[in-house]
Amino acid sequence: MILLIGYGNPLRRDDGAGPVLAGMLEERGGRNDLRVITVHQLAPELAQDLAAADVTAVLFLDASVIRCPEGEEVCIRTLDGLEPPPVFGHQFSPAELLCYAELLRGTVLPAWQVTIPGVDFGYGEGLSLTSEKNLASAFENLQVFLRKIPLQ
Repeated sequence: MILLIGYGNPLRRDDGAGPVLAGMLEERGGRNDLRVITVHQLAPELAQDLAAADVTAVLFLDASVIRCPEGEEVCIRTLDGLEPPPVFGHQFSPAELLCYAELLRGTVLPAWQVTIPGVDFGYGEGLSLTSEKNLASAFENLQVFLRKIPLQ
């Protein structure tokens, strides 16, 4: 099973793009082996979900003010569970969470960070037109990307 973790705050406009994309892929992603979790932020408790025996890969879906390479409306990069510094808070980065999940699993978990560029992170609901356009592109790109991950 492929785990999709869409995170971000839907009350901060474009910050909600990660959970929206996760929902789109769950409903219309074209695979029956997807499990979706949506949260406001990555918390240490998620390591248990990643460490589940039936999870074969994980994609972290988030929005950011970053710019993708020229001509791309979504950034997809491979993650690894590098040794993180000790974290004692309630917010993890995807790499830190992956590291703890791999300690629990005893194996490396294939993982990717998917970033949807946004422009409006102010208070309010709904996505900006830019984020909506990038979200549509991300959905199309991820449908292709997900087909490359073998069924397990």
